[in-house]
Amino acid sequence: MRIPSLFGKSRGAAPPYPEFYDAEGGTLYAVGDIHGELDLLERLMTKIIADVMRPQTEGPKTVVFMGDYVDRGPNSRGVLEYLAELEIPGCEIVFLRGNHEQQMIDFIDLPFEKRRWLEWGGTETLASFDIAPVFPTADESEYIRTAKAFAKAFGSLRQFIEERTVFSWRVGNIAFSHGGMDPTLPIDQQMPKTMLWGNEGFMRFGGPPEFWHVHGHVIHETPGIFGNRIAVDTGAYKTGVLTAARITNDGCAFLEQT
Repeated sequence: MRIPSLFGKSRGAAPPYPEFYDAEGGTLYAVGDIHGELDLLERLMTKIIADVMRPQTEGPKTVVFMGDYVDRGPNSRGVLEYLAELEIPGCEIVFLRGNHEQQMIDFIDLPFEKRRWLEWGGTETLASFDIAPVFPTADESEYIRTAKAFAKAFGSLRQFIEERTVFSWRVGNIAFSHGGMDPTLPIDQQMPKTMLWGNEGFMRFGGPPEFWHVHGHVIHETPGIFGNRIAVDTGAYKTGVLTAARITNDGCAFLEQT
């Protein structure tokens, strides 16, 4: 069921998952996978910022971007530039790293070895930086030339990715990571690869049971709570729907921006 209001509540899961949300008295917003959809992002952020500024909104406030800012959609450059400059008075901003950001950086460093990034949306990202596509039959030297041109156009945005994105973040009993976590490991022993690329066990059983786990990476037709997973990726680049979760001690609700 779609939840049209940002301010509704949804039911929590039964034990052994947490019986309550501990957002440490604050308001948390988790923005799902953007994938180059700048227009959707700007419209969604207008609503989130307005909610942050409401006197009734409990503090402290934090906006967590769940990763996968680039690829597939038409304006990866615009999304990165928007995020790199974003400031919200009285609100902390957290940027998670998604597998697509990691693939993009890997392509710059090892273009021929990591050329499959182009098949997974990298070609659209290059286009947003006015870099011509590379044909699959191109030789290694062509990939290297393309990566050098991209690195030059990318400029300081690489510093944004490398210095401001993290693999996970948490407050109270609410954990955030792009791809989820391994349910067989304690939360402090999670591997970056899992948090970037996901884990089959996470999708089946959820994450370490003492936490709620907010994640993107896997597209869901509608956002929702599945065990102790809170899924916010609604496939913005192909559905035209960008989702955010709003979490407080009172519960979790969703806003879907079209």
